[in-house]
Amino acid sequence: MPQTWLMPYGPSPTPRGLRSSRRSRAAEHRPDEPDAEEAGANVRVTVDLTPAEYQVLNVWLARASLQLDQPVDTMTVARGIRALIQAVGADNAVSDAVLFRLGRGSSQDEKAL
Repeated sequence: MPQTWLMPYGPSPTPRGLRSSRRSRAAEHRPDEPDAEEAGANVRVTVDLTPAEYQVLNVWLARASLQLDQPVDTMTVARGIRALIQAVGADNAVSDAVLFRLGRGSSQDEKAL
């Protein structure tokens, strides 16, 4: 069975507006048709950030626009997050730094509960 989704949990996300009712999805399931992910469609993801995290992201994007000499309005949150994802996938040092933060954050999250 070919692996089409890299996450170890849950189904592959469906692009916004393409989801049909459960009944029709069950009736229409055809394993020979490509998923939206395989077809190259974008997938919408929602991220909940604290106001402080959102401000850090926006300040970083503004600094990036200055450093790259590009208009601020072209430095969208989506573009910044895509660049971060690409950096994590391409650079082991960046990936290790993110994994370290994830490991530290998970123990802090459990204490907050």
